[in-house]
Amino acid sequence: MKQLFFELLQVSIGQRECLERGPEPEEWQGLHELAQRQCVAGICYRGVERLFEFGLRAPQDVSIDWMAEAEEMREQNEQSKKPSFVTRYYNEDLRLLRQSSDEYYLQNKPMTIEDLYRLFLEQRLNMRVVVDYYFLLCQTERRYETLKMNSLTTIFLGWFGIRRFARGLMWVLRETMGMDRSLMLCKPWGHEGRFILQEMFDGHQRMEMFKRYQRL
Repeated sequence: MKQLFFELLQVSIGQRECLERGPEPEEWQGLHELAQRQCVAGICYRGVERLFEFGLRAPQDVSIDWMAEAEEMREQNEQSKKPSFVTRYYNEDLRLLRQSSDEYYLQNKPMTIEDLYRLFLEQRLNMRVVVDYYFLLCQTERRYETLKMNSLTTIFLGWFGIRRFARGLMWVLRETMGMDRSLMLCKPWGHEGRFILQEMFDGHQRMEMFKRYQRL
C-alpha cells in the first residue's frame, strides 16, 4: 500500500506517468486515507486525475469524496489573503492543492534541514512537509541550504544528529518523490531513511527517537 502511495505521489508531481499496477477498489480507499493522514490529499488528487488518462479510476464513492476535498482546498487557497510562503516553489498546477496548515518555519525564510529535524523529533514530520522540502530543493537547487555547524540551533540539536537525519531524509526524498541525486544535500542512507519513514507512518516512540539521535 505504501509503495502504491509513493507511486501516486510521484504521478501527482510529474515524476512518473502511471502506477506499476492498478489498485484494487479497497486499495483506492486505503490510498485516500493515507493521503489524508499525511496531509497531501489535495496533491494526490492531481495524480488521481492524471491516472484517468490510463483508464485507472477510483471507485465512484472514493472519487467523489476525494474530488470534493480537493475542490474545497482550491477554494480556500484561492480566497486566502496570506498564502503559505512555500507555495511559491510549487508547480503552478499544485499550488492551490496544498493543504494549508499552521506554518512550521518563518514566513519569509525557506525551511532548512534543522526545521525538518525539529519536526521529526516533535513527531510532526509528515509527507506534506517532505513535499514542501522537495519542491524547495528543486527550485533553489540547494543554493540556500548548508549542513555546517553555524548556528545555535544546530549546536543545540546536535551536529551529528542533524547530519544523520539529513542522509536519511535524502533517501526518503528519493524513494517517495523520485528526487534526482544531483539535488540532494548529501549521500542518502537507506538504513536511516527507512527508520524515518517508519516513524512518519507508524511511529509513536518520541523518547526512543531522542535517544537514537543523541547517541554518539
